[in-house]
Amino acid sequence: MKKVFITLGVLILVVITALMVIPTFFKGDILQIIEKQSAKYINAKLKIGDMNLSMFISFPNLNVALKEVMITGQDEFAGDTVVYIPLFEASVNLKSLIAGDELIVNQLLLKNCRIAPTVNSEGKANWDILLSSGSQTSATTETPPDEPKGKAERGLRLNDIAIENLFITYNDFQHSTYASIADIDLKLNGNFSETNTLIDIFLALQNISYRHQNSVWINKTDLKWQAVIGANLKEMTFDIQKNDLALNDLKLDLTGNIGVGEDKYKLDLQLNAPDTKFASLLAMVPKTLQHYIEGLETSGDFKLNVTAKGEYYADHLPALQANLLVNNASVKYPELPEAIRQINIDLNVSNPGGPVDSTQLNLKKLSFDIAGNPFSMYLNISNPNDPVLAGGAVGVINFSNLKKALPLKDITLQGIVTTDMTFNGKYQYIEKEQYEKFIAKGNIILKDLLLVNAEFPEGISIPQGSVTITPAQLNLKQLQAKVFSSDFTLQGNISNYLPYVFKNETLKGNFSLHSNRINLNEFIIAQAKAARQTKSDTTARASADSIALTNKPTAAEGALEIPKNIDVQFTSNISTILFDNLTIRNVKGQISLDNAVATLKNLSMDMLEGKMVMNGQYNTANPKIPTVDFKLNISDFDIHAAYEAFTFLRKSIPVAMNCSGQVSAAMNFSSALDKEMSPVMTTANGGGYLESKGILINDNPAMNQLASVMKNDELSRLSISKLKIDFKLENGNIIVEPFKTSFAGNPVTIYGNQTVDGQLDYTLSMNIDRKFFGKDIDNLLKSIPGSDNIKNLDIDAKVEGTLSKPVIKPDLSKAIKAVTKAAEKELKGNLLQGIQNLFKKK
Repeated sequence: MKKVFITLGVLILVVITALMVIPTFFKGDILQIIEKQSAKYINAKLKIGDMNLSMFISFPNLNVALKEVMITGQDEFAGDTVVYIPLFEASVNLKSLIAGDELIVNQLLLKNCRIAPTVNSEGKANWDILLSSGSQTSATTETPPDEPKGKAERGLRLNDIAIENLFITYNDFQHSTYASIADIDLKLNGNFSETNTLIDIFLALQNISYRHQNSVWINKTDLKWQAVIGANLKEMTFDIQKNDLALNDLKLDLTGNIGVGEDKYKLDLQLNAPDTKFASLLAMVPKTLQHYIEGLETSGDFKLNVTAKGEYYADHLPALQANLLVNNASVKYPELPEAIRQINIDLNVSNPGGPVDSTQLNLKKLSFDIAGNPFSMYLNISNPNDPVLAGGAVGVINFSNLKKALPLKDITLQGIVTTDMTFNGKYQYIEKEQYEKFIAKGNIILKDLLLVNAEFPEGISIPQGSVTITPAQLNLKQLQAKVFSSDFTLQGNISNYLPYVFKNETLKGNFSLHSNRINLNEFIIAQAKAARQTKSDTTARASADSIALTNKPTAAEGALEIPKNIDVQFTSNISTILFDNLTIRNVKGQISLDNAVATLKNLSMDMLEGKMVMNGQYNTANPKIPTVDFKLNISDFDIHAAYEAFTFLRKSIPVAMNCSGQVSAAMNFSSALDKEMSPVMTTANGGGYLESKGILINDNPAMNQLASVMKNDELSRLSISKLKIDFKLENGNIIVEPFKTSFAGNPVTIYGNQTVDGQLDYTLSMNIDRKFFGKDIDNLLKSIPGSDNIKNLDIDAKVEGTLSKPVIKPDLSKAIKAVTKAAEKELKGNLLQGIQNLFKKK
């Protein structure tokens, strides 16, 4: 019996040793295979933080865990993280790993993954990392030296698949399209190696959002789907047998089957809402607005059904019918006397089965009545690629009555909007400018509108305004508005509005803008409050994502993006603009918005007790990195006020720190901007000149040091009669060409440069009058024979250090040479040494 236990113990020891040694034996090979195979297929950097292999977790399977897996872009996407996977686990059948025709993966888990697909402003995608088909073919057809030629590729069998907490953010900077899904959970169970199998699927998508340019189409919407699907993996047909589908809290029933071919899909699907109460349809309201509909009393019903039957492939749709009917519904807040009544919707989208052009959208009716304010509209669009349009809207809304039906506790709404418009005709008549064949007429009249809420405590008011509708354009007449303490009067026209609405073509406009006062500080404060609120709502999510992704902030997080399909011209006449500490007056000129660029043309303004004329562009063609390129002409600016007002001057021209006087300048300036709309100084380039007829320098650190060297405090407060400085700006570094001026009547030549991080390297070559020498120096000169002929001395000085702590290093060689020459026969060596010590900085 003892031998049995000894033998059993030895066997257990051998097994444990094998379970420890085998994973270590395979670990290097598997990492090598992953790296080798990835290099064949992708043009990107693949980094795997760690890899763990174990046979204890799922014996007799081999458990593989990859940690901190990152795929980062190259070239223009260098530094951008395309995929980040903190944890990837797979349970692999050991026998299939060692030998066999297929590799069997029993379980696969992808956890906390972050994916950031991006399209740059040139249209190149960061996920387009697959090598060309030629290089792939050559790589995959090459037989490894350690494998016999002609060996077939091994198959792959997947059993259970799970994805937990997958986050996707999509940025298309070329088309200004942004989308995200905050959390994706997916579980698939089934024997994927069988021809016929049942697949259990659970899919949950949380906080689905979609924004195109500045229009939000989907905002924090959830989708859940749990289903049992009968699958024929040989024929690639899938039959939905059981399912539970919900969009937000709207329950939906999806049945039917899908067949997958090489280049087409065969569909036979039906979708409907089993609960027909109108209250169920309100579940489609975005989560951010759900609190507005809590406690609503509802009545009425709705019907929603969609069918799709036939083949779907490129430019071909199956037979499609989608219907939404809302019948005489109403909603009422219990605490309010009135309700929103007579809510009716009759919408149908159909295609008989064929090209997309056969699709027809028919909104036969959308109507409602809010506290005695009826409104109705209809819209029919057929043949989308060459549409025929018919539609109209009519209604009168008295906003003062809305409080009787809507809970506007913290909002004041007043005023009347009257709408009466119709249009009918072929879209091609608009394209061909055959406006006489297209019917479009009507008016929108605004009167005494007022909105007051927490964000706009002083209110947004529109005393009057009207829009006249014609086929060619919308004519805006005397639209007056007041926001905060700012007032606006806008008049002009908008053309190409139908192509903009129906085909996303360019919207064109021409306006005149008048204002007595625009206070930009109020808008900046309001934007900052909104940004802080948005940030506080997403702090937890952002903290996790900041670890996972290294992509730069999107336009949505920072700079103002100008839409690409806007072409609008403004002729401006603004009496006063308040910005930071600046008061800007008499702003006149042209501002145009076109193809994501704002262009300023001869925009003149009075500011800083002088005048400035601006020409140039603010460019968001790449909204991730907006840029500016301006030409400035400045006349008689107060130099100290300019120093206090402009960050650029504080960082770049230290001599302005304690100066008074007036300057004029002409310069070019180009730079990228950060998300705070401030210049990124390492990208700043340009040049120009700066001149002045009189500058007084007070208590400047560099001049204080010069006064200490000359032992005369008067030099710390100097008057410069005039100067003209030519300078260049190269990647934030300033290069000053030699220029001549005078300090208190003493001629001086200055030149040098300073780096973008504020390191100084300037040279001052001065000729100092004897009266500016200190008493000690003058007494010493008097004791030197021939010194009566010395009326001035040449002294050089190097200005080094930083903007905040400049350092003066005097060069007295010229002065010593002059003194030596004057007394060369009688001057003793020890006296010369005394002069040197006397001139040294203390």
